[in-house]
Amino acid sequence: MPIASILVVDGDAGSRATTAGSLRQQDHDVRETGNAGAALAAVRLRQPDLMVCDFALPNLGGVELLSDVRNNEALQSMRVLVISDREASEDVVSAFNFGADDFIRKPLDMPEFIARVDACLSRPANTFHSRTIAAGGVTVDNVSHRVTADGVNISLAPREYRLLLFLLANQDRVFSRRQLLIHVWDRDASVGPRTVDVHIRRLRSLLEPFGYDEYVQTVRGSGYRFSLHV
Repeated sequence: MPIASILVVDGDAGSRATTAGSLRQQDHDVRETGNAGAALAAVRLRQPDLMVCDFALPNLGGVELLSDVRNNEALQSMRVLVISDREASEDVVSAFNFGADDFIRKPLDMPEFIARVDACLSRPANTFHSRTIAAGGVTVDNVSHRVTADGVNISLAPREYRLLLFLLANQDRVFSRRQLLIHVWDRDASVGPRTVDVHIRRLRSLLEPFGYDEYVQTVRGSGYRFSLHV
C-alpha cells in the first residue's frame, strides 16, 4: 500500500494518539487534531487522502464536519472514515447519509481498522453528499429519506432503506453478504448472512410493480449489486 496522508480527528487525546500511532506504523503520513474547527482548517490548507473522524467532537459534531466537507467542492474527493463509541444505530445511518465512506465502532479492532483504511484508500470517495441519488426510475432523497419509483412513493423499513441507499450509491459494484452486513448492519451479531437475502427479496418485491426489480442483481458466488445493465 503506498504511503497516504491521513488526518485523525478525535477529541479524546488518548484514543487519537493510539489511532494515529497505528497508522504511522503502516508508514502513513498522519496529522492529528482534536476538534472540527481545526480539522476544517487543516483539510483546507492541505487536503489529506483520508480523514478519520470521530462522531462526537467538541464545538461541532462529526456529522456536521462531514456535511461541511461534502458540501465543499474542493474537498469532495477526500475519503472519510467515521468512528464512534456510541451504540446508536442512528449514528451509522447519519454517517452514510452525509457521505462517509465507511463507519467503524470503538474500541477499534486494529487489524480490522487498518483493513478498512486500506479499503477506503483503494476506492474513489463516496458521493452521498448530493441530496438525491437516482438511477433509472428509482430516486432516493437522503435528506427526507423518501424513496420513489417513477415518482411514486415506496415505503421502506429503515434497514431496507439503508440497503437500497448503499447499493444505489455504489452502482455496478458487487458486495458480498459479509460486506453488506458490515456496511448496512454494522456487524450486528444478531444477524447472519441470510438476513441480507431476506432484505434483498423485500427490495425486489417493492420494485417489481415498476419493473425495476431486475436492477437489484445477484452475482452468483460473489454477492449483490445495483446495476442498470441487465
